[in-house]
Amino acid sequence: MRIRRHGSMLTDAILVADAEHLAEHTDDRSPEQLCNTAGLPGIVGEAWAMADWHFGYGFPIGGVVATEVEAGELGGAISPGGVGFDINCGVRLCALDIEIRDVDPKALVDSLASQIPAGATSKGGVLLDETSMDAILSEGAAAAVELGWGEARDLAAIESHGRLESEERDVGERARKRGMKALGTLGSGNHFLELQVVDRVVDEFAAAAFGLREGQVTAMIHTGSRGLGHQVCSEHVAAIESKYTRIGDEWVAAEWDYRLRDRQLAAAPIFSREGSAYLDAMRAAGNYAFANRSALTQRLRSVLR
Repeated sequence: MRIRRHGSMLTDAILVADAEHLAEHTDDRSPEQLCNTAGLPGIVGEAWAMADWHFGYGFPIGGVVATEVEAGELGGAISPGGVGFDINCGVRLCALDIEIRDVDPKALVDSLASQIPAGATSKGGVLLDETSMDAILSEGAAAAVELGWGEARDLAAIESHGRLESEERDVGERARKRGMKALGTLGSGNHFLELQVVDRVVDEFAAAAFGLREGQVTAMIHTGSRGLGHQVCSEHVAAIESKYTRIGDEWVAAEWDYRLRDRQLAAAPIFSREGSAYLDAMRAAGNYAFANRSALTQRLRSVLR
């Protein structure tokens, strides 16, 4: 569904949905949130809401917006709330060298449940010292491998090889402290480690490239940067929101001449001091998430061995 540009929107907004989804969300403010994101300075193309969109923080969950890095004097907008609190929350699919007929699913699940730390706390996580934390924030999955929490062969199969360029200088002490004991833990909410079976191969060539075959057991790991990423987002949301003042029905950051409909969209030019600080810290938190999934993969391997 396309919502044509109007009001403060700089471009159209598009929602991906079927009739059932629209009927279930008739009183949802997500379309309004999406229209608000279409007013972000430097936006490129349309503002999109992917399937299963729902109400979020500033952006609807499932919202996708791109801004032009070189827009304006200080670059296009970057919004910490838009990126989200669980920075680099992602999914890793592990192709296991076992067939469903060769395992006792209940026994395997029980073993995983006893060895994979889950829940809101960091209980059971890998204890890091300052040197190890520095390495993980700057090197991501490669640092986890060096610490024995991953295998070098994995790096080629990870987006960006498991590392985002960062000087990790803008990760505060509280965020670092929250990450010191949480590496190798799933967390709560919608995070999981799930055993799956390849039921049917549709594309033989692609399946072969990924090492997948019918009847094969796989494991899917869904988690992110844990409390460290949440703290990074919280601190930078607060710092950037503080630049905005309510004027009429808009939130205005006079320093950058930014005008937004929703304070939760609070954004800064990417090359401003605030924007650059957030981008660096966000990348460091992203590296922690890569390392976290690496550590969880290694825990999975230890159970299977």
